[in-house]
Amino acid sequence: MTTPSADLARRIAVLERKIEREKKARQMAEQQLEQYSRDIYQTNQSLQTSLAYSNKKQAELEFLAKESVLVGSESSFQDLVSNTIELSSMFLKAKYSFSLISKNGTPVNLDKNKIWGRELGWHSAPAFLDQAIQYLPLNHDGALETWLVSPIDNNFGPEVAELHWLVYVNFALTNGSIIWLAFFNDTEYVDEESLYVFETVRGQLQSGIRRRMTDMRILKRTVQLQNTVNSLEQAKRQLIQSEKMASLGQLAAGVAHEINNPIGFIRSNLEMLKLYLKDYRQLHLEIDQLIQQQDSIDALSYQQLYEKLDMAYIESDSEELIIANIEGLDRVSDIVDNLKTFSHNSNGELQPVSLYESIVGALKISANSLKYEHTVDNQLPAVSPMVMGNSGQLQQVFVNLFVNAAYAMANGGTLSISAQQSNKLVTIKIADTGCGMDDKTLKKLFTPFFTTKPVGVGTGLGLSVSYAILEAHNVELHVESQVNVGTTFELIFPIVSI
Repeated sequence: MTTPSADLARRIAVLERKIEREKKARQMAEQQLEQYSRDIYQTNQSLQTSLAYSNKKQAELEFLAKESVLVGSESSFQDLVSNTIELSSMFLKAKYSFSLISKNGTPVNLDKNKIWGRELGWHSAPAFLDQAIQYLPLNHDGALETWLVSPIDNNFGPEVAELHWLVYVNFALTNGSIIWLAFFNDTEYVDEESLYVFETVRGQLQSGIRRRMTDMRILKRTVQLQNTVNSLEQAKRQLIQSEKMASLGQLAAGVAHEINNPIGFIRSNLEMLKLYLKDYRQLHLEIDQLIQQQDSIDALSYQQLYEKLDMAYIESDSEELIIANIEGLDRVSDIVDNLKTFSHNSNGELQPVSLYESIVGALKISANSLKYEHTVDNQLPAVSPMVMGNSGQLQQVFVNLFVNAAYAMANGGTLSISAQQSNKLVTIKIADTGCGMDDKTLKKLFTPFFTTKPVGVGTGLGLSVSYAILEAHNVELHVESQVNVGTTFELIFPIVSI
C-alpha cells in the first residue's frame, strides 16, 4: 500500500515528463516553423528575382521587336534615327540623348533645339548640347565597331554635373559623313546586359541605315536620270523644231510662190472688177440723164444702153471673177493653215489624227517642189483610218519624204502615195521613180547630218529626225531602193480604236 506522499511524487514525475515532452514538441514545431518561414522567404526572393529577370527579358524582347519593326519599315532616315533614340533612351533609362552628323571632326547638322529628355521628350537644350558634344570623339576616323561607355565628369560645365555615364556609337554615311547617337545616364552604373542588347540593335540599325542610304542614292540617281531624260526630251523637241524650221526655210521660196500666185490673180481680178464697177456707174449715169430728159425710160432705151455697155458679159464675168477670188483665198488659207500645223512647236502629245489630212497638208506645203516636172499619184482614200499621232510632227515626216523624192527626181518623175489596211495596221507607201540609192547610202540613210545633197541645200537631219518621230509614234519603217529605178518608203501605223 502506497503512502500519499509516494503517490504525489509519482504524479509529479509523470507531469514533469509530460511537460518535457510538450517542451520538446514545441521546440521542434518552432524549428520547423522557422525553417518553413526561411524557405518561404528564400522562395519569395527567388520569385522576385525571377520576376525581375523575366520583366527585364520581356523589356529587352519588346525593345528588340520594336527596333526590328522600325528598321524594317519604310520610314525615312530621319524618322529611323529619331525613333531609335526614343526607344533606346527609354530602354537604357537615359536622362538625355541626341544625334548629330559630323564630317572631318566637325558637326554639320547639329540641331540644338532637338534633344530627347526622360521627363520632357523632344525639347530644346542648346546649353546642354554645347557641353555634351565635347564628350564625343568626333575626330575618330571611321565608324566604331561597337557601343562605347565613357564616364562623365563635370569639367565642361554644370549642365552635365548630375550625369555619370555616356553610351554612344556611330555609323558611316555617304561622302565621308558620320552619324553619332549619344545617351547620357544619371544612374550609378550601366547594366552590362543592356549593352549586349544594344549591340544587337547596332547591327539592325546599321543594316537599316545602309538600306536607306542606298535608297537615297537610288532616288537621287533616279532624279538625275529623270532630269537627264527630260533634258534629252527637250533637246529632241528643240532638234525637231529646228529641223522643221530649216525645212520651212528651204521651202519658203516655194511656199511664197504658192501664195503669190493666187494673190496675183486675185489682184488682177479685183482690178477688172474695179473697171466693171465703172461700167455700172456709167449705166446708172446714162439712165439718170434719160429720165431727166424724158421723165421716164422705156424698155427699148434701157435695152440699148444695156447692150451698148455689154452688161451681160460684165455680169457673167464678174460672177466668175468673184468665184475665182474665193477659191484663191481658200487656197491661201489652206496653205497658211498647213504652215501653222507644220511649224507649231507642240509638246509631243499624241492624239487621234487623220493620215489623209496630214499627207494632203504636207503635199500642199511641198507643192512647189513637185508642181512642174513631177506627177503626184495620190491614191489615198479621203476617209482613212485614224492613228495616234502628233499632226505637226507627222506632217514634218511626210514633207521630208516628199521633198527628198522631188530632189531624187531631178529630171521629173512620179510620186505615188497609197495605203493598205490589214487588221489593226495601215501601211502608207510613198514611192518615187528617182535616182535611187545603193546599199552604202541606205545604211547611212538615218544617220544624223548624213546627206547626199550639196552644201547649203540640206541639213542632213531630215530623215534622222523623221525616224525619231516615227519611233516615238510606234511606227514601223521599211525602205527599199534600187539605183536608177526609185525608192519606196513603207510606214506601218497602228490603227486607233475610237
